[in-house]
Amino acid sequence: MRRNDALNQLHVVTNQIAKSLGEINPSMNENGTEKLDGINHMITRREETIKLLEEAMETEGKDWTEDEQGLLQQLSALEEMIQPKLSELYSAFSDQMRRFQQGKAASNNYKSKTATYSDGAFFDQRK
Repeated sequence: MRRNDALNQLHVVTNQIAKSLGEINPSMNENGTEKLDGINHMITRREETIKLLEEAMETEGKDWTEDEQGLLQQLSALEEMIQPKLSELYSAFSDQMRRFQQGKAASNNYKSKTATYSDGAFFDQRK
């Protein structure tokens, strides 16, 4: 792949990531898994494109044309917009996982210490 083609492909994928991140709800409760999987897939595609760009740079050199420099500046601006959104998404995901683990632990503690089930009857063991 030529360097210019790889750079254009990187620009397209990065724009798609930025657009998708703009559609994500920061609360995480309202995001479907397909949105998150889509962003993950685009990030993987971006990584692959960066590798292709690096390979093209090895063969064609690093002397950027004016058009390529313009694309690089646009990519830099997009990156500045994407990074905070990805950090926010990661933080929201971490909070959701923490709440899930806390709920699971509370549920397990309640089940094992306070109640007994026997033949459809419930016996509360709290004193």
